[in-house]
Amino acid sequence: MRSTANLPSLRRTTVALAVLAALASALVFAGGALAVSSGNAANAKLCQKGGWQTLMDSSAERFSEEGACVSYGAQGGAIYALARLHVELCASQPADGICVSTTGFGLEPTTFVTTPLLENGVAVTTAFDIVQPDGTVGGPPIGHIEAPCVSGNRYSAAASGMSADSLGAPIVPGIPITSNTVERTSSCP
Repeated sequence: MRSTANLPSLRRTTVALAVLAALASALVFAGGALAVSSGNAANAKLCQKGGWQTLMDSSAERFSEEGACVSYGAQGGAIYALARLHVELCASQPADGICVSTTGFGLEPTTFVTTPLLENGVAVTTAFDIVQPDGTVGGPPIGHIEAPCVSGNRYSAAASGMSADSLGAPIVPGIPITSNTVERTSSCP
């Protein structure tokens, strides 16, 4: 015959162990959440006090408002200083060809910004501008002239480069940055 005298104390011990296991699990989960939260607090702080207006996410998109930036940073998203490239048509264009200038900021120093010039969808020349130590680029205008002149040739240009590394911890390498595209059609005299 089996004794049932120890059954209540065995149940209490089992319940106590279950409660301790649940409490330990909760502490481990909460500790992990706190570690993630405190690890990303620096990223979220970058967004505060208007900082969000000079920042972008890992898709090179600006933040719409402070709360979106803070939330993104707190969830571990890499935050970058705003980086932009802009291509502009020169004031004076050849009858058949194209002339552009490229400017930019927030780029990875000592890398290249490339600006290919396309004629009817095919690259005819490419500028390689070195990004300055301050993350800016602003090389001299680049151009292509087609002779003899053919009315209707279509020209376009767009620049591409790399942003500077992310600002928060952990540091993530830069992301691709692409400019606007400019276009023109030749007009022979």
